[in-house]
Amino acid sequence: MAPRSFKNLVIAVSGTFAGYKQADIKALVEQQGATFSSSVTDHCTHLITTPKDIEKKGTKSRDFDVDKMTTDQAAVKSATCQIVSIDWLVESVSKNKPIAEKPYLLDAGSAANGANGEDANDDSKQNGKRPTRKAATKAADKKADDAASQDANGDDQKAVTKSAKSAGAAKTDKKRAIKAEDDDESADKSNKKQKNSQKATSKALKVPVDEDFIYEKPNFKNPQVYIAKSGLIWDATLNQTNSTANNNKFYRIQILTTADTKNFVTWTRWGRVGEHGQSACLGDGSLPDAQKFFEKKFKDKSGLAWNNRLDTPKNNKYTFLERNYEEDDEESAKEKEKMSVKKEPTDDLPPPESKLEKPIQDLMAFIFNQQHINSALASMSYDAQKLPLGKLSERTLKAGFSVLKELAELLVDPALASSRYATSLGPAQENLSNRYFTLIPHVFGLELLEALTDMDVANEILKDSKEADEIHPLDRQFQSLDMEEMTRLDRKSTEFSELSDYLNNSRGATHHLEYEVIDIFRIERKGETDRFTNSPFANLQDSDRRLLWHGSRSTNFGGILSQGLRIAPPEAPVNGYMFGKGVYLADTSSKSANYCCAYNSANMGLLLLCDAELGSPMFELAGSDYLAGEHAKSEGKIATLGMGTSIPGGWKDAGVVNENLMGVKIPDVGVGSVQRQDANVYLQYNEYIVYDIAQIRQRYLFYVHMR
Repeated sequence: MAPRSFKNLVIAVSGTFAGYKQADIKALVEQQGATFSSSVTDHCTHLITTPKDIEKKGTKSRDFDVDKMTTDQAAVKSATCQIVSIDWLVESVSKNKPIAEKPYLLDAGSAANGANGEDANDDSKQNGKRPTRKAATKAADKKADDAASQDANGDDQKAVTKSAKSAGAAKTDKKRAIKAEDDDESADKSNKKQKNSQKATSKALKVPVDEDFIYEKPNFKNPQVYIAKSGLIWDATLNQTNSTANNNKFYRIQILTTADTKNFVTWTRWGRVGEHGQSACLGDGSLPDAQKFFEKKFKDKSGLAWNNRLDTPKNNKYTFLERNYEEDDEESAKEKEKMSVKKEPTDDLPPPESKLEKPIQDLMAFIFNQQHINSALASMSYDAQKLPLGKLSERTLKAGFSVLKELAELLVDPALASSRYATSLGPAQENLSNRYFTLIPHVFGLELLEALTDMDVANEILKDSKEADEIHPLDRQFQSLDMEEMTRLDRKSTEFSELSDYLNNSRGATHHLEYEVIDIFRIERKGETDRFTNSPFANLQDSDRRLLWHGSRSTNFGGILSQGLRIAPPEAPVNGYMFGKGVYLADTSSKSANYCCAYNSANMGLLLLCDAELGSPMFELAGSDYLAGEHAKSEGKIATLGMGTSIPGGWKDAGVVNENLMGVKIPDVGVGSVQRQDANVYLQYNEYIVYDIAQIRQRYLFYVHMR
């Protein structure tokens, strides 16, 4: 059903728009319940056009011959018709209601002036689109940088005075742009402002110069990446992946300068990923010339102005990869600190001894094994040469999730190829796939995006533990997990025996897997018990708590133990998950063990046993349902049971394992498994999905040899 809020609108169109035919816009307008008009009439409420089209049709003056008016001129003449960009319609459709026109208005007079060259060098307008608020802020930065460049090159007093005025005006423009951005955030709380990684957060920030930079000039020594007074970092890494054309290319652009900031050059290097490629130095040595070449190269390769670098990437063009510069800054600062501290002789000092028990030392060495991290990344085809681990910005990860979500929606509704992308299904799929592989340098989809989050945590802990101090690196790693409890179980105890039985005797008949238990640890994450106790799940009338398995790569456990099990973010497509976005658990150990990918870690793996509140009854499904979470909630249920054909023959109280687990169920493996009577189900083994992390508490960690 079309949204009722559009029904009183009468919308006309004039001009051409990249990616849209007028017929597509007409269909889009009518799908919303609005009326499409082939010309501007007295009843017309909106004209969708471009500044270029307004100028072309001579709308600079509002004194028209009424009998000869074009569509644009009629709109200008009309007191009630709003002249807006295509962005207004697109945003309105995405929000399912007409939004405020003010940010999208196209003033005929100013559009004409811009076209006549008053702002001919302003790259913030392109393809007839009005710049966004974000772009307006960036444009203000650009003006401030231009003012700074005149000052840096020692222009005469007149130029300095002019640049000071420009800088002042730029600050005013910037304040207005930021105010507009703040207003927009107040109106839409869901659109959270993200950190701008392209802005230097401190004057001490040092951005790495491209490793292959060569410029043999005597007056160009000790090069550094130029950071403008506004904090803008003039460094761009571009990437292009095109599966059809077998393209996997990079393009690097940097403005480099000397310590005295008297000489500037634009350095470019390009080629196939993994190769050194070709390179060039551009510019006459001045900052304005370097900026001119930088902006030109960026726009030539990406199709976007430098000020609009975060806009949606253009098809068949390079994509800007936003980097995280903070880590470089921290590493640089640490190196300086090491250099400034007078080194004392350490030959006679013994290395710090670990205060951890040997089994916990071995566990830390396993979780934070750099070779295993590299092996896991390689198995998922993560290309660290494109973007090293830790250099992916949060915005880049979210953009990757969003593209996957678009691709998932397209697969569910192929008609979107025409209505949303103005093409057929094949090219639409290919364009989205290329966008995704360009953003995220690998080929493994959702698993890697999720794994990178946990591996990045492990990577940070591993780096911190390498710093020389009075604490052993393994102890430092253990401290970073911030565990409330990690106790190794006595192999002769009933607790160890019961848990070993659960592991070994809950293997699926179709899973040819053997275990050798190295150690079992009773664990508690700090804050997890309080989180459960204070949640609505703590005192359910129809409680159903079970001790269930969860498996993951060993390299993910730095994140899992320190930050807990997590649920996929909103950006992730729902159809990447069989029963929706949640935490997946099992009563069959080998089902979870398959997710450990032990082949990447010397056939060793880690398994969790989690105390999960499932509620009774659960939302039971015989087959997949990507919206299971929403459907369960609509029925007042808090967990989904993906029913398997092979199920536990009985359940018993987990108080036999530990008295603190009294009231929690565990499979009675002594009874064995049985076949479900209603065998018309898709899964071989049960799968349990919870949709709130407060429902879960990690109880035991198994360190197991799997073969």
